[in-house]
Amino acid sequence: MTPRAAIQQIARMVRDDIRSGELSPGAHSVGEMLAAQPEALILIVDLTAAEGRKKRPDSTMHQAYSFMLDQALEQLRQRSEAGNGHAGMAMENVRAAIAQQMRAGKLVPTAAVALVSAFSRAGIDVGEDIRSAMDHAMIQTGADQQNLPTADVDEMLKDLVTACEGDPFLIHSQFAELTAAMPAELQLSLLEGFVLADESSLREAAIGWLLAEPAIALPLASMMKETAKRGLIPASSVTNLMLIRNWVPEDRRRAIDAIIRAARAVDSVPEKRPAIQVRELLLSERDGAGAQSIFASIKQGRKNALVSILVKQGHGVRDAWVVHSLSRPEIEDMLDHIASEMPVHEATAEDTALILSSAMADGPANSPPPFGLVQAITLMGLSDVAPTFLSVEDLIASMLAETDAAETDAKAVKRAVRASGRWLATNPQIDSWFENGDDVAAAIKGKRKIEDRIAAIIEKVLEPKRAYWASVIAWSAFAQRGDGNGSDWIEMALVAREMASERPLSEIPLARFIAVQTTEAARTGQRLVPMS
Repeated sequence: MTPRAAIQQIARMVRDDIRSGELSPGAHSVGEMLAAQPEALILIVDLTAAEGRKKRPDSTMHQAYSFMLDQALEQLRQRSEAGNGHAGMAMENVRAAIAQQMRAGKLVPTAAVALVSAFSRAGIDVGEDIRSAMDHAMIQTGADQQNLPTADVDEMLKDLVTACEGDPFLIHSQFAELTAAMPAELQLSLLEGFVLADESSLREAAIGWLLAEPAIALPLASMMKETAKRGLIPASSVTNLMLIRNWVPEDRRRAIDAIIRAARAVDSVPEKRPAIQVRELLLSERDGAGAQSIFASIKQGRKNALVSILVKQGHGVRDAWVVHSLSRPEIEDMLDHIASEMPVHEATAEDTALILSSAMADGPANSPPPFGLVQAITLMGLSDVAPTFLSVEDLIASMLAETDAAETDAKAVKRAVRASGRWLATNPQIDSWFENGDDVAAAIKGKRKIEDRIAAIIEKVLEPKRAYWASVIAWSAFAQRGDGNGSDWIEMALVAREMASERPLSEIPLARFIAVQTTEAARTGQRLVPMS
């Protein structure tokens, strides 16, 4: 079977799963397989284009190809963030292929949207090349900003509200996927329909784009200020605006404050919301990719919800979502399953706010968190969540401040360091602690003996990343500390402090363990897959 035929066969399997309403285990495993064969991603672009040019294109096949590309891009993004240059190149090649096909007229806009929405779902920017190509294609087909039929746009937004059952966060997520590749001017033209809509959920969803790029956020803020003067900003939106104003750069904060002042001037009355009870709040430990998850079981009036937030070291708040209308037993089953996959520990609202505030300060500059975080924070009843830098040294010091002196003295440090090489026996999470970036291959190149490889990894890979691994260990200790019993977290915090110090890594068994894991991962091709 040719590679093209194989991709088509997989796509038909995914299409059938989509039609049945449930994805099979085989569908969920396609991402890793495709990411290992970057040329297959170019075939997906070609096949999506070919489907779109048929007299009767199958929209479900477009969904299947989009799903496959999304799964592969997610894998590639994770590898790129771990320092794998080939993964970054593979993503760039897909961008170039899509843009090239669009400019050549081989990829019709509907097929292009199916592909570029995969980038949005995978948390990857589509890039200016695709946006430019999309702009060109829409002008050629008469679907640009000047030729958008108002009635068609209104009907599309009405259908979107119905499909999302009036959930403004879901509306934002779905529409952001569809418009990811559109030029800013066209997106703003469509968003004007949100801001001026009679449907309040659309106006609430519009707030999400205040966290978008400045070319969209700032003009949108001006639109919203004018509508706020007319009383079209819901009181619930004012509450959300008060939250996100602390997440954005100063110029955008001033624009949001202007919206808030205009809305308050017309004396909007806050709606009465159902009482919220946080039944359970859990925090995972941090894995080798720097990922850490927060889970919350929520009772909102008579309804239940499950909240999940993913933070990633060096990348801020990666994802935040809420599943509504679940029964309490369903939520408990899901949390039990999560606990069987990774260590999770009880957390307080204060600790959760601290880790989120730290994560927001740890992300890329001028890159606000996802809009879904607003909903998650509100449901968890958190307050005062804003980017706040917290050094690993300060984190460790704050954790150890109230411990007994005997638990942190020189003898305790010696015991903790010595025991760190055996942590895997009692904590399976440590199995994910290894490196797999391009620097690993460079460090072990030409070295055949295992000990030489381990020494090279400690010196050339782990030594420059002491702060990274100290943070991984410290935030894992922070999670363990939430259970309020045992002293394992103290031992972990002490080792984190040693990793952050100038102590030779050769004296820390955990460093050797990470190097051994890294050597084995390089030999087998194992990849880090962050928790979700």
